[in-house]
Amino acid sequence: MPEPIIKYSASVNSFQSLDGTNQTISGIEQTLPLKGASVSTFLGVGTDFCKNTNVVLDYKARLNYDKNGRLNQNLRIRNTIAGDSSATQIRYSPLSINIPLGNNTDFYANPHYSGKYIHQTDEWKHSIGVFAGVTQKFDKNLSISLEAQRYNLQNIKDNSGENWSINAIISYNF
Repeated sequence: MPEPIIKYSASVNSFQSLDGTNQTISGIEQTLPLKGASVSTFLGVGTDFCKNTNVVLDYKARLNYDKNGRLNQNLRIRNTIAGDSSATQIRYSPLSINIPLGNNTDFYANPHYSGKYIHQTDEWKHSIGVFAGVTQKFDKNLSISLEAQRYNLQNIKDNSGENWSINAIISYNF
């Protein structure tokens, strides 16, 4: 059996909340594909282009339910570190879907639970959310994804702008 080959990608992720705030994260990810699963790390920089800039360190794991990876579960642990603030977020999705719409286009949806620990205040914030979108692959290396995200579904009646975002992700595999 051949040794697994680590894959590398660079990405820019922009999260535009409908309340006017934003967060953009750029960085490099390395992924180790395993049989029916993968683990990865991401190192990047996040900013809101106003006052907050931080280092972002993610650990991710994915386990496919089927041989094509159309159904899977995934876990992400995100650490954001800045001079006067830091947080650790755990996001778990028990069932994510990825459906091909054509040769180079996929639809995806990811319902999830998220718990965020704010280190300075010793506080946990909990959220149930979902994001769904479309990825367009332009060649074997470049892809762009557009998605909508709803946060805080545990408070289903609050449809304020802080609970919605439109996200764009540009990714390049090398």
